[in-house]
Amino acid sequence: MPVIVLLRHGLSSANTAGILAGRAPGVSLTDDGVTALTDTLRMLPHTAFARLVHSPLDRCVQTAQLAARYVNAEATAVDEAFTELDYGDWTGRSLKDLVETPEWTTVSEHASAMRFPAGESIAEAAERAVAGVSELVAELRAVEARTAEAAGAVDGAAGEKAAGPRAWGMIVSHGDIIKAIIAAALGMPLDDFQRLAVAPGSFTVIDYSGRVPVMTAMSVTAAGLSEGSAPGGGGLA
Repeated sequence: MPVIVLLRHGLSSANTAGILAGRAPGVSLTDDGVTALTDTLRMLPHTAFARLVHSPLDRCVQTAQLAARYVNAEATAVDEAFTELDYGDWTGRSLKDLVETPEWTTVSEHASAMRFPAGESIAEAAERAVAGVSELVAELRAVEARTAEAAGAVDGAAGEKAAGPRAWGMIVSHGDIIKAIIAAALGMPLDDFQRLAVAPGSFTVIDYSGRVPVMTAMSVTAAGLSEGSAPGGGGLA
């Protein structure tokens, strides 16, 4: 049954500058980000993926392209479900300044109630991302069924029936989007998702084969345990 690897984009120019990049153009991986991401990709527990989908933003496109050097993906596609939150008027602002705003308490403690000025709500972003995961899981299950059917047809001549291999998928996305997906998988209230930290360039593994999803690894990097990039354990930018 399906397993999904959530890969956060590598360290970007916005991460190093402490800027909330959002969907602003021109945000790319830094040289250090590429190096660290490359080291981490060598640690992936699996290298054959039925699907590799990614956010359309440059830093995720670059991350997906780098990942494709280390994994074999049958199909790769852009998926808007996993694009960055639309931070609206907060886009491009310094995180140091944002933590001083009255709204920061809502972001940190009552995320489900936060709508960014002239932008998207965290709840809306979580809903689209979780729906995107459900669609991907259904697609991976269909891949598994086809593979098992083909394997059964081949082995049927010998009087045996073989199960096909598990289908793996990779999602390349952003910190808050990945945290929302993790929270949903673990049955956590969205208001608690800031208690999760997902480092730039890290991968998280969730097994969707059972009655409920099981997280088998979280925020793994070659550098070891790392915190999120935003104050308060965030993941913004």
